[in-house]
Amino acid sequence: MALLSDADRQTLTKHLAPIVKPVDLLLFTQTIGGTESGLIAKQVASEVASLNDKITVLEKSFVLDTEDRAKYGVDKVPATVVLGDGADTRIRFYGANTGYEFVSLVEAVLLAGTGNLELEPETLTALAAVDQPMHIQVFSTPT
Repeated sequence: MALLSDADRQTLTKHLAPIVKPVDLLLFTQTIGGTESGLIAKQVASEVASLNDKITVLEKSFVLDTEDRAKYGVDKVPATVVLGDGADTRIRFYGANTGYEFVSLVEAVLLAGTGNLELEPETLTALAAVDQPMHIQVFSTPT
């Protein structure tokens, strides 16, 4: 059973149309001992990828793909790593991208596939002043 309605698929297809670069979603899951959220994360990623031929889902085993897990700093499952044109965007999602997180996933895919930040000039100026590495985490919950 599809998670997206036909109307949602049509809207998202139009929204993702500007993508010009390939986007890979590396999906780390754990088959044995994994959670149901891994299956949902896989379905969400697959449905998003079905909307644009430049989006690909590459499944990775949390247990077996240790080099990739280390390379991308994945420490829990399910995890989605967003790559744009083969480059690491450093965007990670943990858990199933449903609810509020779904929009964030779609926007991350759009960013990776277009390179368009859509930030205000003041924000870009402030970011240009950052002179050291930063680790930013965003948590979302409906409660």
